[in-house]
Amino acid sequence: MKKLSVIFIASIFLALMSCKKEDKFIAGNTAPNYYGVPTIKVKNYVNRLFIDLSGREPLDVEMDSLVKLLEANNLNFNTREALIKNLQTDTIIQSNGDNFNQLFYLNIYGLQKARFLEGIPDFAIAQEKTIAEIGAYNDSLMGDILGYNWKKQQAKIYGDILTSDTALRNGSITFNEMCRRMCYNGIYDQINMNSFNYVNAVFDNNIYRFPTTQEFTSSYNMVESDLADIVFGQPGGSKYDFSKIITNSLEFNNGTVTWIYRSFLSRFPNTSELYHYSLHFETNSDLAYIIREVMKTDEYANF
Repeated sequence: MKKLSVIFIASIFLALMSCKKEDKFIAGNTAPNYYGVPTIKVKNYVNRLFIDLSGREPLDVEMDSLVKLLEANNLNFNTREALIKNLQTDTIIQSNGDNFNQLFYLNIYGLQKARFLEGIPDFAIAQEKTIAEIGAYNDSLMGDILGYNWKKQQAKIYGDILTSDTALRNGSITFNEMCRRMCYNGIYDQINMNSFNYVNAVFDNNIYRFPTTQEFTSSYNMVESDLADIVFGQPGGSKYDFSKIITNSLEFNNGTVTWIYRSFLSRFPNTSELYHYSLHFETNSDLAYIIREVMKTDEYANF
C-alpha cells in the first residue's frame, strides 16, 4: 500500500515540475488565500475527483497522501491540475492493479452509455452482437447474401461500441466518433422507437436542443427514406450520414462543453465559457483538458 502512495505522489510531483506556463481562461484572476479551508472539504474534493475520473473512491493511503499534498501547496491550481492530469494519464499499474489512464477512458465510456443508451451493461451489447453474428452465419448457410452482409454490419456496429473506450484511449477514434457510435445502433433505435423520435433524440443528446423545422425535415429525409439532403451545410443521404454530420458539426463542440458542465457542475456553461472551450475543442479535440479546467475550479471543489 505504501508503494502505491509513493509512486502516485511521485508522478504528481513530476507533473508539477514539468508544467509549462500557458494562457489560461480564468473567470476571476484574483488568486484567493485558501488558509482555513477545512480538511473535510479537501477530502471531499479528492473523493469526488476519484469517482468522477476513475469511477472509484480513493484508497485510504491515496486520500491521506493527496490531502497532505494539496494542503501543503495551499490548494493551488497547479497542484490540483497535476493531480487531475495524473488521474487521467498515469499508465503505471498500481499495486491494486489499477491503471488510472485506462479507468479514465472506461469511465468516459460509461458516462456516454448513460447519456445515450440508458446505461445498458456491456453484456447486453455483447449479446446483441452475438445474435447478429449467429444470424449472419445462418444466412450464409442459406445463401442469403443480403441478410448475411446486413447482420455482419450490425455485429460490427455493436463491436465498435464495446471497443470505443480502448479506441478513444489509444487515439484511433475521436470523442466525436465515440458519440456517433452511441447513437447509431439498434439499441439506440429501440430506445427512441421511430425516425421522428430518433432525429429529435440525436439532436438533443448531442447538441442539447431540438432541430428547427428545416433541420428536422432534411434529417428525416436522410434517416427515414435515404434521400439526399443537407444538414448544417453538409450533404448526406442515409441514417449513417446523418449521425456523422451531427457528431462532426460545430454545434457538437458546444454540446460537448455543455455535457461536461452539466455532468460535473450541474449547470449549463455561460456564454464566455461555451465560446472559449468550444473553440478549444474544435482546434484540439482535447476532452481531457476541458474536464481538467472544470475540475480544478473552486466551484467544482466547493472551496
